[in-house]
Amino acid sequence: MIDQAIILCGGKGSRLKKLTKKIPKPLLRVNKKPFIEYQIENLARHGIKEIYLLCCYKHFLFKKKYHKKKFFNSKIICINEKKPRGTGGGLKLLENKLNKYFLVMNGDTIFDINYLDLFLRFNKKNYAGIATTNNTGSRFGKIEKSKSNINAGIYIFNKKIFKFFNERIISLETDIFPKLFKINKIQSIFYNKDKYNFLDIGIPSDFKKSHKKIIKSYIKPAAFLDRDGVINEDYGYVNKISNFKWKNGIFELIKFLNDNNYFVFVVSNQSGIGRGYYSQKSVDTLHNWVQKQINKKGSHIDKFYIAPYYWGNKKFKLKDKRLRKPNTGMIDIALKEWKIDKKKSFIVGDQETDKLLALRSNLKFYKVDSQNTIKNLLKKIRSYVKKI
Repeated sequence: MIDQAIILCGGKGSRLKKLTKKIPKPLLRVNKKPFIEYQIENLARHGIKEIYLLCCYKHFLFKKKYHKKKFFNSKIICINEKKPRGTGGGLKLLENKLNKYFLVMNGDTIFDINYLDLFLRFNKKNYAGIATTNNTGSRFGKIEKSKSNINAGIYIFNKKIFKFFNERIISLETDIFPKLFKINKIQSIFYNKDKYNFLDIGIPSDFKKSHKKIIKSYIKPAAFLDRDGVINEDYGYVNKISNFKWKNGIFELIKFLNDNNYFVFVVSNQSGIGRGYYSQKSVDTLHNWVQKQINKKGSHIDKFYIAPYYWGNKKFKLKDKRLRKPNTGMIDIALKEWKIDKKKSFIVGDQETDKLLALRSNLKFYKVDSQNTIKNLLKKIRSYVKKI
């Protein structure tokens, strides 16, 4: 598991000239939002619990805006390097706060990969894993033993890497990585730049392009999955780990969706809460466990939406009833909370209520049944995603 990330925010951004005279590069606004918030939100949706911002130039601006704030379930902590320490020197300040494995990324790039897949593919015998991509340009760091792939600015580190940090000013690219290559303790993990939207704002021309290009990174299609009967076998009012059995093929489906830049949401009627069979807390506990098991497979669910409404419980109001499928309330909330490309989105369910929900929401529908198993549907969904 990996639940810590560090964003390197200390540079002056001198290549951006006037743009960074008063504002650090990661705080420059792209489509009216600070660039770094796209990074923070993406880390948060991958389940990263602690996000450290390593700051130096105008560090007080980061602290005022983000220190000890929360995005989703992620806590932001700003660290002042006090003086320039290179891309690696600031990491040494955090050595005692970090777990065995942690994520590191440059504060001026977005690479829309599945971070949990990066960790899954990382050989734990290594000290570092570098996300690489196919790009050109002399300002991008080349990867040793590769003639074409570049360093995409996202890393998985094993804490053992700190034994190579000897100086106060350290460059990861020129001081650390060459040493690791010599002892075969570093790994390149490739992702295609076109599929995963590699974006760097390091120079004025690229920053100008980012306003249009970044849209691909935060407006995504969504897959809305029913829970009982799709994610797990439906035994009726499932609310405990002891009677939760995974559907065959569901890990592969969610992983495919994550790897292909889909939001993944669960939309589930849970009238057992309204009926008094179990509590909201027990459902939340179960869903936290479900998320952790899915994380271990290199994937994640962006959010669980539930409808606890039961008509016989007088505490519920009309707004609660609207959440219950086939009413569209849960879909409507998701569309407000997330930037969703609705035209490419779809619902996967096993009941007529799911089919009717899709009809009312004007979404494509895939039905799970004895003929259309999750594995069979995955073939159809792969074909659909490839076409769009």
